[in-house]
Amino acid sequence: MPGKRRLFLFQELSANRKAPAETGAMAAEALTYANEPGGDPYLHNELIWAGDAPDGKQSMAVWRRELGLRVRPARKSNMRQLSYEWLAGLREIVIDPMRCPLAYEEFRLKEFERDRDDTWVDEIPDGNEHSIDAVMDDVLGGA
Repeated sequence: MPGKRRLFLFQELSANRKAPAETGAMAAEALTYANEPGGDPYLHNELIWAGDAPDGKQSMAVWRRELGLRVRPARKSNMRQLSYEWLAGLREIVIDPMRCPLAYEEFRLKEFERDRDDTWVDEIPDGNEHSIDAVMDDVLGGA
């Protein structure tokens, strides 16, 4: 619904320390499903925004060619502040803790820093934000 400004996370894939071929296979498997009960599963043609590692462009080309995935590099330069501003503008963030345990824990624990007087500072510490980065790659990837 327009104006609701909600983010729903209902599935996550973690590919830490996986080869590009393994990551591509995980994505292809997640995107292969039937649209209705009893229907034939097929690979859905969804766009995937992927972090642009030094070898990312070659890896993404391999995914597209061998697995039929549409993968584009996510732009990351100076997007951190914009990402947190976008998230702060949401009315609600809903995360399924059973299906997305990594994202649930990360979003739950992320908070602004405090100074020595225990006063909130307008800065979010960097680190342990892989799930947040992945969500923002999808939301702001083509920005």
